[in-house]
Amino acid sequence: MTGKLQGNGLWESSRMMLPEHKEAILNSNRYLQKRTRVQLDEQELERVSRILMESQYVGREVALRLFGEYKDHNLYGIVARLDPSGRRVCIQTGSGMEWVLWRDIVSAEFAAGYTSD
Repeated sequence: MTGKLQGNGLWESSRMMLPEHKEAILNSNRYLQKRTRVQLDEQELERVSRILMESQYVGREVALRLFGEYKDHNLYGIVARLDPSGRRVCIQTGSGMEWVLWRDIVSAEFAAGYTSD
């Protein structure tokens, strides 16, 4: 009996796992992988704002990196509308319009092949 409780013996001796236990372990692992939202400094916010405004007026494509709880994702498109009161941006993508919250924008760059003056 004492051999089962040494090392990893407890888990090795009990090979059956209930679905509830498996789900609890997976939820725990997901919780550990969650990320916190980064706060952009004032200079970076100004740079992102300038890029978004220029995209709207010139019609150039931007690449936005958006915050995700587990992983950032990219969005490519042209800024169609800026809504400062709602703190959001409307992006025209290949699949239609998409509203993005300002707080979700981690970075903004012009799409490849275009540089700002």
